Amino acid sequence: MKKNLLSIAGTLFVLCFSVTAFAQTAGSLTFKLTCPKHTTGIYETNARYVLAVWIESCTPCGTTAGTSTFVKTKVRYWGGSTNDHLPTWKAKSASSVVDATSGATTTNFASQTVTWNGTNVAGAVVADGSYRVCIQETWGHGTATVTRYIPFTKGPAVDNQTPAADTNFTGLTLTWQPTLATETFAAHPEAVIYPNPSNGVFNIEYKNEVNTITVVNILGETVLSQKVDTQNFGTTQAIDLSGFNNGIYIVSLSNDKGTTSYKIVLNK
Repeated sequence: MKKNLLSIAGTLFVLCFSVTAFAQTAGSLTFKLTCPKHTTGIYETNARYVLAVWIESCTPCGTTAGTSTFVKTKVRYWGGSTNDHLPTWKAKSASSVVDATSGATTTNFASQTVTWNGTNVAGAVVADGSYRVCIQETWGHGTATVTRYIPFTKGPAVDNQTPAADTNFTGLTLTWQPTLATETFAAHPEAVIYPNPSNGVFNIEYKNEVNTITVVNILGETVLSQKVDTQNFGTTQAIDLSGFNNGIYIVSLSNDKGTTSYKIVLNK
């Protein structure tokens, strides 16, 4: 009975997390905004304000606060006496300004361009998925603040938007541009693996060049590693895992351009 329950659990798991590659598309985000001069609640006579622009991930991303994960700050303008005027950004980022443009309280009412290269604070390209640009502006000695969220999708497709202007932010444009022009992304290993779950033998249908296959179990132990004939793409190869325990395995396919990983379930 226990074995059957584990098999059912493994089957349910793969239904929720079907065969998928952990895609991390390289690319760049370009975001433009203008902060108009406020006519009320100004700093003295020059309408100074503080500003933060940062990237968050969420599933899915919306236009209200919601649940999200900080990725990276791109802009942070504040001064010694105004460093408590961006509470939303500060709480989310823990004041991280890695790779950010920073400076003192600003009076920049011209168009600003913010770019993001798809990486986190460690410099690693983040997984494809749902993200958003977050903007917080505060003025009037901290008496007025506004935060706006603009969702976009990071992935292999272009995401080009012109968000509606409001009284706080105008001239908004957003473009996620994947790096598809290079051969590096296009040549990452691709395959279809079936049946999944399997009672022992899995078929790998190659969609492009693959040099090696590696299979690891959920403990990270390598159970299979073998070279592949580089001329095999467009064909199907069988791998036999019937001698191993039931459970979830990760199949990694590699070539000179990178590695793609797939989840499979062995259910004998």
